[in-house]
Amino acid sequence: MLDVAAVTSTSDRVVEILEAACRVVVREGAHGLRMAAVAAEAGVSKALVHYYFANRRELLRNAFSWADQRWESALDTELRAAATGAAKLERALLMSVDPEAQFADHRALWNEVWSSLRFDDELRPLVDASYRRWLKLLTVLVEEGRSDGSIPRGVDAAGAAWRLAATGDGVDSMLYLGLLRPKKARALVRAGLRNELAG
Repeated sequence: MLDVAAVTSTSDRVVEILEAACRVVVREGAHGLRMAAVAAEAGVSKALVHYYFANRRELLRNAFSWADQRWESALDTELRAAATGAAKLERALLMSVDPEAQFADHRALWNEVWSSLRFDDELRPLVDASYRRWLKLLTVLVEEGRSDGSIPRGVDAAGAAWRLAATGDGVDSMLYLGLLRPKKARALVRAGLRNELAG
């Protein structure tokens, strides 16, 4: 598999192809990802797409990794602007359900890749690793809040992180289905956060 960490120094063409693949998946679903569709979206030849990616499964895995890397970078930038662990935790959770946040399409991509796990076991380690990084980040932010006094010391960091991740996932699913408006989604996330951090 292509080393997505080195993509920016490898080729602008690779970046264009990965971004095009992400757009195709968000628009047409993971099942709709075809090399020809990605080539047309990127404005390159199908042969060039095949030059970098042997098949659609390899392209899908790399597109997911690329999008995940960009999401985590945007999240890191957002969290650096917050002063406390509690503030960072709230920002992270709200960003994960904000349809207007930078790279918000990543969640649609995530949902499509998630649904593909039934057919592609090779995707599972990527999705598993990504989700575990998310859980670890939430745990670290709770721990940071306990240390700086913005979160009560009695809060179980790991337990709270898992429950908050589940809350975010549920809210995001309801947003995805159109059952919630963004304002209500943010209110639900904040309510879940208040309940978890009550100590």
